[in-house]
Amino acid sequence: MITLKLLAHSYGQFASGVLLACSLFVLPVKTLASELSIDATFELLESGKPLNQESIDKHLGYLKSNIDIHTPLNYRRLQRTLCWAHDLTDPSSLRDGIKFVELQLSSEIITKSAETVIDLKLCRAWLNEGLNNIDEALAGYNDVILAAYKAELPRLIADARSLRGRMYSFQGNFGQALEDLITSQDLYDSLNLKYWSLYNLSDIATSYRRFGDPQTALKHYEKLEQKYIAMGELDDAILMTTEMAIALEEINEYPKAKANYMKAFNYWEDKQDDLRKSLVAVNLAGTLIKLGEINVAQQLLTQAEPHVKAELGPFYSYLNLFNAEIALINTKPQQALEFLAKAQNTFETIKNQRGLLHLFKVKTEVYKALNQPIEALAALEQYLKVHNELDAKRQTNLTTEMRTRFNTERIEDENQHLLQLQKIKEHELQIYEQNRLLQRAVIVMGFMLMLVVSFFAYKQTKRSKKMSTLAMTDHLTQLPNRRHTYKQGEALFKQLPDSGQQLSLILFDVDNFKKINDQYGHDIGDKALIGIANISVALMREHDLVGRVGGEEFLVLLPNTNAQQALLVARRLIQAIAKTAITDISDDFFLTASAGVATQHNDADFSALLQKADSALYQAKSNGRNCAVLSPSEDK
Repeated sequence: MITLKLLAHSYGQFASGVLLACSLFVLPVKTLASELSIDATFELLESGKPLNQESIDKHLGYLKSNIDIHTPLNYRRLQRTLCWAHDLTDPSSLRDGIKFVELQLSSEIITKSAETVIDLKLCRAWLNEGLNNIDEALAGYNDVILAAYKAELPRLIADARSLRGRMYSFQGNFGQALEDLITSQDLYDSLNLKYWSLYNLSDIATSYRRFGDPQTALKHYEKLEQKYIAMGELDDAILMTTEMAIALEEINEYPKAKANYMKAFNYWEDKQDDLRKSLVAVNLAGTLIKLGEINVAQQLLTQAEPHVKAELGPFYSYLNLFNAEIALINTKPQQALEFLAKAQNTFETIKNQRGLLHLFKVKTEVYKALNQPIEALAALEQYLKVHNELDAKRQTNLTTEMRTRFNTERIEDENQHLLQLQKIKEHELQIYEQNRLLQRAVIVMGFMLMLVVSFFAYKQTKRSKKMSTLAMTDHLTQLPNRRHTYKQGEALFKQLPDSGQQLSLILFDVDNFKKINDQYGHDIGDKALIGIANISVALMREHDLVGRVGGEEFLVLLPNTNAQQALLVARRLIQAIAKTAITDISDDFFLTASAGVATQHNDADFSALLQKADSALYQAKSNGRNCAVLSPSEDK
């Protein structure tokens, strides 16, 4: 991937819903392409170091003049580099890029390299995203990530998950975005890819800002700004200045946001970069509207219009949305509707729900000004619909984001494993270059031996695993059964004196389950238990354990959890069960459950702790069911 891939990162930055993109960070490069070797030229282009277009063209020209099909490794590397060189701001260039990928993927010399095929497919997904073909782009990213994991290519895994995470963040899927971006961050740091690590960290900060944590985002942006200044990367530093303005807007610090935007606006004006200046102008106009400086905001938008074309979808949509707000303020509601129509089409194309939420709010006010109550009510209903969808997505994202925080250690372990495999591959390649014939013989013999050993080991492992699973798993819910759950509980209890941690239990069962079986039958009862099991597992952390210990009775083991934390988890569980309609059983089929919570405190053994939880469950039943009760001994 060459420096132009920087655009894939910067393209996802936006303020108040406005994307803030830079097609290239223009910095002088002192070393000409002809002064570098082929490998050094590739390394420079792939390093992520900002280059200007003239330097990129020189480097690419040098590579094309010195590489042909008779050097297949360099030839394939060149085709990958050329794909990423397409201009993301030019739709015709993006379409040409997709045709280029299709042509390359039909070439036999290209298809011999899995790494090249995967990278070209990643480039194609990125090009589709630039054309606002969001569904095709997401499908492409998903396929590439699976293929990169299968081929054990950590650099491509990092690139693909970074691009997908940035797109998820823009769409409002913050939990998934953070999981992707944190994985990429660890890989970039481990691979010592300094520039890519910084760009990805900026996307992480932006995700936190969009997620509703602008304070955390501000801390990251400030550190990044200082790092870029120290590195002499002033374009990148000013981008962070703009990102800080975005975060300041979200905490209603509009005067400070305005100051940051003005700093960025003047910077790009001094560099005579009309496109970047216009994009900042759109952001600045949004802030000025909030500050009541309507005339200045209108002037900025008018100056930006020649440069912000419809092809720059997100920018174009917010420019029109802000124009609509100004038209409404100036008592020109009919003109405002015309601007809103332009903005809405783009927002729907790029699936930007936050932009649509803002738009429907303005549209409601426009129809009120036109004295059209029916249309105003319809716009308000659309606003409420999008608002509810965003609330539901935020709740889902919160769960995923918390799970991501718990799983950072797992992510690091997986990434380290990938990097170790990558080092092994590099070492094998060196051996191959030194002695090709000997290496082939060793690989063939080793592969045959590994195949034989692996086959027998696999068969034995599979047989043992199957027997072990059958002995420990409840056949209906696929949860750990009573025996395994109690065994794990006893093991955790015995570890408490040495670890100094607390162990909490949640014992819960389905309310009036006999009536469910009597009314709907045992098949429906079984489906209900499966549904309860799925809900329970989804709410717990990775190292928690949910087991089925009776007909409709379940036990949750919560290591390193105190009584109040466990009670909070139990209440969330009870609420989740009560709010979940199991529609594959019946449209109006709802369940409730009762739970007892207990935490180890001077208990002689696990059975005593379990008895406390059982007593608390009995109390929950006595209190009217559909609730969670903490064991009385925990309140002392």
